[in-house]
Amino acid sequence: MTKNTPKETRARLLRAAVAIVIEQGTAQLTLNAVAHTAQVSKGGLLHHFPTKEALVNGIDDWATQMWSERLEDELAREPEGRAGRWSRAYIRTTFDREPEMTQVLQALTRIIGVYPALLDRWRTMYAQSWDYIAGDGLPQGRVRTIQVACDGLWLSEMIGLPLLPDTEREAMRADLLKLTDERS
Repeated sequence: MTKNTPKETRARLLRAAVAIVIEQGTAQLTLNAVAHTAQVSKGGLLHHFPTKEALVNGIDDWATQMWSERLEDELAREPEGRAGRWSRAYIRTTFDREPEMTQVLQALTRIIGVYPALLDRWRTMYAQSWDYIAGDGLPQGRVRTIQVACDGLWLSEMIGLPLLPDTEREAMRADLLKLTDERS
């Protein structure tokens, strides 16, 4: 039996915590439950997350890291200086999430109801997006429309209220991408 690295153990603990929140609810998120689900000793869990708040912050860190890295990857695919660059990256980040990212964001959405201070980091990230919007090269109203449409979609999915069937979801993605064409 090979021993897990600290990074692997931490990831296993976070995945276990996310699974508990999604399957059983935030009230069932306890350190004992996470250790049991992850098959890690309580001491091993406490090494990485000494408190429940540390665990919750770990989920928030993971979610913001996943979102930020995904958006940066999408921005890197776009040519610098092309109008609509940020909007296209934001659309693809929103619509083309990996299942694990969706699960982490769903869990975080539920956790925020109990730990509303976690919204502070997301507020900061959102405020930073205004700089991208101002420099996107498209009319700001159009960029805001794209952003709000994306946010409405993913927030509805995060709370378990999908607004669109898959076929309409894909049509919406295509329509939003068309809006990033500066001739539109």
